[in-house]
Amino acid sequence: MALPADGVEVIALLGTSFARLEHQGTRWRFLLRAWARDPRVRRLVAVDFPKISPRHLVRSPLAVSRRSWLEGCELVEARVPAHRATTLGSRLAWSRTARGIDDLLGHARHPRVVIAATPLAAPLLSRITSARQGFDAVDDWRALPGMVHLARHVAAGYASLRPSTACTSVSEPLSATLADDYGLAPTTIPNGVDLEAYARRAPAPEDVPDEPFAVYVGVVQERFDLELLEALVSAGVRVVVAGPARGSVADRLRQSGATWLGPIDVGLVPGLLQRARVGIVPHRVDPLTLSMDPMKVLEYLAAGLPVVTTPVTRSVASSRVVEAEGPAFVAATRSALSAARLDSPDPVVLDRDWAQVARRVLEVHAG
Repeated sequence: MALPADGVEVIALLGTSFARLEHQGTRWRFLLRAWARDPRVRRLVAVDFPKISPRHLVRSPLAVSRRSWLEGCELVEARVPAHRATTLGSRLAWSRTARGIDDLLGHARHPRVVIAATPLAAPLLSRITSARQGFDAVDDWRALPGMVHLARHVAAGYASLRPSTACTSVSEPLSATLADDYGLAPTTIPNGVDLEAYARRAPAPEDVPDEPFAVYVGVVQERFDLELLEALVSAGVRVVVAGPARGSVADRLRQSGATWLGPIDVGLVPGLLQRARVGIVPHRVDPLTLSMDPMKVLEYLAAGLPVVTTPVTRSVASSRVVEAEGPAFVAATRSALSAARLDSPDPVVLDRDWAQVARRVLEVHAG
């Protein structure tokens, strides 16, 4: 799809905190970085993850400019004066926030494209002045445990999407869900990988074991099968986990016998994977994991690793990826520890660089 000849303005309504994206490797970190360098994007503005606050606590403007860590990308912080537990009165609240964002953005010098990366921000799409509106679905937010307290806002956000809204999603199952439940027509554009980061030897975090180890990179939460991790450790597999965890999940992770590095900077992920022997995805199989496209599989393959994963949705097929559950997962991981690794990325990821993915996403939403 062709973009307007004079370029576009892109307003991205984020699904996670902009501050986290500086150090955390997510789909929207890489999309924003690519668009900040794309000459066709004449202005790029990230609107931070919406803060829904009780009305009586709001004493400041609903949209304010903040300092951005990403050159070429402006940052706006938006607050929605609505109750977190109910959508009563939320139409007025979203309209007020949209007016605040409009006032801050000013007149559009080029066609303005607004893209929501979360159903929480979807009610803003039709209220911010723009030429086109879009929605990018990374997973099904109705299945996210962390969204239970905002379930009504999540449902209302999905319901606010119009059939005419340009829509992209990371997986075919998620595209089918959005089509069946909301009458949308998503274009499936899976995640990508930063191939340049794996083209050279990279620095690694401290405390990386010298002996062969299996590695997991990502958030450790309800989707992560801790029983499977404990089974790996009990079978004598050295496992390194790099990613944030909270509460009882963090306590159990500490007691598992695995080496938990905690969250690490996105710049250290390639070096960690280059020193590993096998990448693992011990996810529970449920509606959430079946809607996702795990970036870690692409990163493992870009680092030349064999991969062992439970049977969750993914967008890449390789002879180096083994699906297994339970004892078979443990056996496959132990076998992969002794397998040779590649000196270069698996060929199946060579056309999945983030620059190409970002170009396709932009063309769907702005073309």
